[in-house]
Amino acid sequence: MSSHEIVGIDVAARKLVASGERAGLAVAYDNTLAGRSQLIKDLRRSRRAVRVVLEATGSYFLDLACELVAAGIAVMVVNPKATHHFAEAILQRRKTDPVDAAMLREFGRRMDFVPWQPPRQALFAFRALTREAQALSKTVAAAKNRLHAVSATQQAPQTLIDALERQIAHNQALIDELIAAALAQSDSDPELARLVARTDSVPGFAAKAAVLVTGELAVLPPMSARQWVAQAGLDVREESSGTSLARRPRLSKRGNKRLREALFYPALTAARCCPAAAAFVERLVARGKTRLQAIVALMRKLLHALHAMWRNDEDFNADKLFAQA
Repeated sequence: MSSHEIVGIDVAARKLVASGERAGLAVAYDNTLAGRSQLIKDLRRSRRAVRVVLEATGSYFLDLACELVAAGIAVMVVNPKATHHFAEAILQRRKTDPVDAAMLREFGRRMDFVPWQPPRQALFAFRALTREAQALSKTVAAAKNRLHAVSATQQAPQTLIDALERQIAHNQALIDELIAAALAQSDSDPELARLVARTDSVPGFAAKAAVLVTGELAVLPPMSARQWVAQAGLDVREESSGTSLARRPRLSKRGNKRLREALFYPALTAARCCPAAAAFVERLVARGKTRLQAIVALMRKLLHALHAMWRNDEDFNADKLFAQA
């Protein structure tokens, strides 16, 4: 018998479905403060140390994971893609909440257990502000595209054009308000203020881009620069096998889409306003890369720079980053 009891919990917006090795657990709990408290109470009845495995399902898992850690119960938060492939590997043919909970328990039994530690609550609040600002930016971009389309013809009613213009102005005001709130929060937190200031020192980054990137990176556990690149989905995926499969390497895009998007426009700006970055892009284009591939390479380069700047508490140094061997 293992020295630990593995419990899988399938998290949904309203329900928590648990699968354990003993009969003391209920099948389902409400995903409320009272329901989570009852679940933790039931888990504590185990005679062995409990290890909980759950998926990172949006924001619905956060409160449960934080409360479990605060109660002294070890938690492993798993990427849903990993559990999806694991379910396929064990030939799981059904997909229901109890079956998924049992699959998570089996995942914890067979795989190495990696404990999850929640970042500071201030970092979660900061990221919530920046993510909403980023989502509203997409809404503004879509509205601007619709406004451009309807303005291209004289058949569009002026009422529609006015409505789209008001929508764009309203959402832009909300974005400015959220960015200002994020900056105010960073000003009251010395560590956040340091990270935002270091990020803002990179050419191409303004206040908005600095807080968007900081919001995604600050909540991560200690990682290497290469792990940051993989987290952003900017690592290169190679596919070759024998003589029949030899695809061109391409971006994996398996990481944090928000982080990747937040880095793209600062990289474009840096390639235009920073001579060293522009020279780096032109060297890659001269070697046969497309301009988009060169910009992506610059995004990776900037991510490595941010990692070193945060670690060493230094501002951006183009000569150091783009020094040629």
